[in-house]
Amino acid sequence: MLSTPSNTAVAGSQIGDHGIADGIDEGVLTTFFSETVCDRIACLEHELRGTPRFHDPLAWRYSVPELAGLDFSPETGRAACSAARMMEMFRLFGVLSLDLRDVPGLGHGRILNSIGSRTQFLTELRQIAHGKSFVAICITEEQGGSDLHALQTTADRHHNGYTINGTKSYVARLRQADFYIVFAGVHGLEHGLSAFLVRSGTPGLSISDIHALGLQGISWGTLQLENVHVGLGDRIGGEGQGFSLFSDHFTYWRCAMAAAAIGCAQAALNRVKQRLHTRYAFSGLIGRFSHLQQEYAVHASRLHMAWLLVQDAARRIEGKLPGYMDSAMAKAEAVEAAIAAVQWAMLVHGAYGYSVEAGLEKRHRDLLGLRIADGTTDVLRGQVARGLLGDELYALSLGRDVPPRNSIKERRLW
Repeated sequence: MLSTPSNTAVAGSQIGDHGIADGIDEGVLTTFFSETVCDRIACLEHELRGTPRFHDPLAWRYSVPELAGLDFSPETGRAACSAARMMEMFRLFGVLSLDLRDVPGLGHGRILNSIGSRTQFLTELRQIAHGKSFVAICITEEQGGSDLHALQTTADRHHNGYTINGTKSYVARLRQADFYIVFAGVHGLEHGLSAFLVRSGTPGLSISDIHALGLQGISWGTLQLENVHVGLGDRIGGEGQGFSLFSDHFTYWRCAMAAAAIGCAQAALNRVKQRLHTRYAFSGLIGRFSHLQQEYAVHASRLHMAWLLVQDAARRIEGKLPGYMDSAMAKAEAVEAAIAAVQWAMLVHGAYGYSVEAGLEKRHRDLLGLRIADGTTDVLRGQVARGLLGDELYALSLGRDVPPRNSIKERRLW
């Protein structure tokens, strides 16, 4: 069962009531839910605002399970909401708090719904979609995160399943998750990774916590797997299919995180807009200064451009077109634009902007975490360059065998 974190009351975890600047957009909500569900969400926001639980995604999912099932219908086993529509919801919860990026939909549980068999993990998917369960994805290790080829966790095949050994590091959601999706290399398989569903409480699992600078609404830590047994039916997809599962899932997830980052920064710019219209200095409103007006326009424009990248990537996902490069572009540029916007918002607020009370420093810390999580900006820009320039230069940059150039595979944006 889900366990909400009880130790996440950290400095800067409370954001004061700043009105619509960082409140939920009820206009967007009404396009997703009935009036009754919208009222429940609005009441929950009012109840949690100003408390540590406001930043706890499980508190929202448990209280309003309709949020957890947005992208999956437990009855049909199919997507209930398009990718483009889901991006709107990720942005909406990013406005509230970047910790709430896990509120809408299945989250990393989407991997369980991406394989050929729609019934293999139907029980688990229904639990997740009803807000009763939560998923952590376990990929990163001390010696490998962005470099999937460097992962050392292994799975030994035997007649009734696999035995997994290894250590996953810097993993979010471990304390809250019922299910862990673990990527490992199968002994005897020359190339490729495989993915496995491991249930919390399985013998051989142990968790240790790592204190994170931001994104503290959920846990962060290390998962040790020592002779952990999983059944044949717990393998997700085929042996060696891990790379394609990773690519498909993170094409969506990076797009979602870009949308959440945009929402996070939009809330900060909303605060700036209020301040420009209400703060007096040097015998007048500070909003009269053209340098502030122009800088506001720059950050608002960059966030809007990032949102257009998100929408374009989401449309490619819906159209089943290759979108790995597009989501990498969206996530990298959205997060960087968001960090710049929040930093500037802190500056506009002066000394108050540097205070915990203002809530802007939390947004900044959280965005710094998202700059690393789910693909660092540098690595993602490298993926974009690979898509545009081809595999030849990419292989040269990594010291790998250089394939002959194939310009047909190079994406053209114009």
